[in-house]
Parts: sequence; structure tokens; C-alpha cells
Amino acid sequence: MQNQKVLLVTGELAEELVRKYASGSDVETEVKVLPISIASFMNLKLLLKGMEEIKSDEYSMVLVPGLARFDLHDAEDRIRIPVFKGPKYAADIPPVLDNLGKLELSKEKPACEISKEKMSEWAEKQLKVAEEEAKSGVDKSRNFEIGGNGAKLWGGVDFPPRIVAEISDAPMRSNDELVKIADRYVQDGAEIIDIGMVSEKEMSSEIPRMISTLRERVDVPISVDTHNKEEIETAIEHGIDLIVSINGSTLDEFPSLEVPAVIVPVDPEEGYYPHDPSEKVKYLISLLERAEELGYRRAIGDPILEPVGLGFYDSLVSFYELRKHNSKIPIFMGVGNVIELFDADSVGMSALLMGMANEVGASFVLSVEGSDKTRGNISEISRARDMMTLANYRNSVPKDLGLDLLILKEKRRSFDPYPEDIEQDKVTIQASPKKEFQYDSRGFFKIWVHESEIITAFQGKESNIIIKGKNAEDICQEIVDRGLVSKLSHASYLGRELQKAEIALRTGRAYVQEKDLF
Repeated sequence: MQNQKVLLVTGELAEELVRKYASGSDVETEVKVLPISIASFMNLKLLLKGMEEIKSDEYSMVLVPGLARFDLHDAEDRIRIPVFKGPKYAADIPPVLDNLGKLELSKEKPACEISKEKMSEWAEKQLKVAEEEAKSGVDKSRNFEIGGNGAKLWGGVDFPPRIVAEISDAPMRSNDELVKIADRYVQDGAEIIDIGMVSEKEMSSEIPRMISTLRERVDVPISVDTHNKEEIETAIEHGIDLIVSINGSTLDEFPSLEVPAVIVPVDPEEGYYPHDPSEKVKYLISLLERAEELGYRRAIGDPILEPVGLGFYDSLVSFYELRKHNSKIPIFMGVGNVIELFDADSVGMSALLMGMANEVGASFVLSVEGSDKTRGNISEISRARDMMTLANYRNSVPKDLGLDLLILKEKRRSFDPYPEDIEQDKVTIQASPKKEFQYDSRGFFKIWVHESEIITAFQGKESNIIIKGKNAEDICQEIVDRGLVSKLSHASYLGRELQKAEIALRTGRAYVQEKDLF
């Protein structure tokens, strides 16, 4: 199929773009321009007229614009060439053409949507293959199991980095809060739930409650994040799966430790906190060797990643030096402080930090959603980890993988070109500032974004209704179907506000009715 010519049908305005993007594929194409400005407005009659002189044996298929709305079955019967929907936008022509042999094109769904679905399916399949290959013939000198009772997880040098999600200030939270956060973390890709203890406050009495609560709800290993000896002892007694972290002051307190433990190169009792990469790594190696002498079942090295401006680069060098010293040491990297202590969107930082973790061979990456600006970060680092796993599997850069972390940016800009002559012979009106708002006699609406839903409360003379949904269109349609608006201006207002609410829901921005999002 790919060796036969494909006919791309478009309109006058999009001709240049279609030719430009079609040339980016190795598939042979020809562009047929119909006498209509906007391609998506073409109809069956116009297509048939434009195809009158086309020879059916010259083309393997015809691709019409993805936004076309006429019957392609009828078109195919008449021109006797397979007719399918192409992509909605010219920028998506190359990946569609390059994957014709893999795609089942449709007469109803645009090809770009099918292509995206197929790439996503392929990515998920490859991730599973990579995981299974890592599990086959496991080298136990480099890898080990964490957890038990149905919550076992392999981790180590030969596996993708495991995502550790910290519940900050966990002892201060109710059981319901712990469960709610843990459920969200696991849904977002966390593979280990970390109980973050309260700094400078001994709260070991809360540990049994927290472990028991989380065990009943999530089927993943559980770790505890503390330097306090009593808290570590209590966690061990109650079956904790991983300790984060043991330092130079507490290392000798846990001989023959069966629980995997993260070792950090600091000694609080001696006030020793090395920052020079060579000194830090030398001390960490000595602690890891001492842990082995003491009979630790599995020690994990963490050189400690510092925030930007407080030694970030030097600390990153420490990770590199540790990995260079020993290729078998499991490495733990906490990226949460770097992200929390930088007032910038977390998604790009998460991608880059996970790329760094991948290159130093980190086996575990910890993060925390400790503030509003980092909400959703577990999902981001999980996605970034998957991207790096696929890139490693393909021996490529993290690009064109079938999944991405493009939230507000686009890989290819999709747009309809503005017809410069559209204003000819037409009255052009400059929109005037909004007039005073007039209340709708049917009632009024209050809109919120709560957790993962848009909530709309209607208060009218005859009824009060709550409408919930995840997108503006569904809620708008429900409002119209129930006859809850009587003024076009009110309907327009609701459309704007509900669309803002949907954008807020998708981007993590705060939504307040009648306030700007950005």
C-alpha cells in the first residue's frame, strides 16, 4: 500500500500547508485542490465533480479532510477508489502517511485520532514487554524484591526507576486523608507509598495506625521517611517494606536489618553534612560497606539531590560518581525538593529530572505533592519515567514515543488558515465592551471545580439542581435540555465559564467563577 500513490483532497486555503507537510513523508502523494476556500466545508457533490477526471487505477486511496461531514461510503461507491478520513490538520499528515500499513483508517473517525490511539497502544505494549524482559533471568546481585503479601515489587539496576510517592506530614492526617491521597497517588502511577513523618517531632505512636490503614487500601509496598531511630524501629516492628533513610548516626542501630533501607551520607549527631561530591560519595560508600558488614539485607545509596541554588549541580555530580564507582548499587533519588523549591511549572522539570535519574541509573525516584503548584507531580514523573523506559528500549531520545508530557505546548501547531479575502463585501463589526449583565428569570448558576469534577448548582424559582460532569459540553447540553436558561446572553456566559472550569480541571489551575484563569 505504501508504494502506491495517495490522493490528498483539500481546499484552496490549506493547499500550501497540505503540500508542505505531505512532502515530509516518503509515501508518494498527489494533492487535489477543490474550488472551495475551507476544506472542511466540502461536500459529496463537490468531491465527485473534482474527481471526474481522476483515474481510479492511479491511487491506492483518497484521503479527505478529517473534519469533512459527508458520506464517504457513497463517495467510495461512486469513484471506485477507497475513501477515508485523513487527519483534521495538515501538520498531522506525515505520521498518518508513515503509518498507513499499521492503521485501520475510518470513514467516520479522523486518521489523526486513530494514529494517536495506535501509538498509545504500542507504547503501553512496549512498556509491558520491557518490564517482563527485566523480570526474566533476574540478577539478584543487582536487583531485589520489596514488599510481600500481594504487594511485591522488583526494583534495582535492571528495572525502570520505581516511583515512590510521599504523603507529607502523614501522622497529622486522618485515616480518610491518608487513603484519599494514597489512592490518588497509585492511580497516578506510584509504585511505593511513602509515609512522610514530621521533622523534629517524634511520632512513632502513629506509625501502626498509618501502616494498617494503608495496607487495607493499597496493594503496593509502603515505606517510611524519617531519620528518627524510634520511628524506624516502630515501622520495622509493624512490617514496613522500605526505610527512607538511615544515616551515619543510626546505621549501627540496626544490625542484620532485613528490610531494604536507603542510606544517606550525613551524620546529624556529629553535625557532618558533606557537600563536595568526592567527599560525599566517599563517605556514602563507607556507609554502604559498613551496612554490608552489619548484615543489611539490601542497602540503597542516596547521595541526596539538593535544590537549585543550594548545590544542585554538585549533588548531581555525586550521583554520577556513585554510579561510576559501582554499577550494581541501587540508587535512590529524591526529586521533590528540587521541584517544590522552584517557582516554575513542574512538568518540564519532572521530565528533565527523570531523564537525569535515568542516565545515572537510579532505581527509585521519590517525589511529593506538598503544595498546590506541585499537584499532579506524581503523574508527571510517572509519565516521564515511562517515556525514558521506552526511549531506552528503542535506543532513542524521548521523542515520538506514543506518549508525552506536552500539556500547554503542542508538538505540531494545528490551525485553520484565515482566509484573507473573507472580509470582502461583508460588514465588519468591532465587538463592543460588555454591557451590564441582565439576570435570567429562570434562575442563576454557581460553578466550582472540586477534585476531578465540574459542579454546577442551579437555583431557580421552581427547582434547585446540582449538575456534575467532567467537561463543559456535557453540562451545557444538560442545562439546555432541562430548559434552565431563557436568555442567549446567559447561555453565552455559562459556556464561557464552564469552558474555563474544564481548562482549570485539565491543567490544575484554580477556578473561581468570573475570575481569569491566567
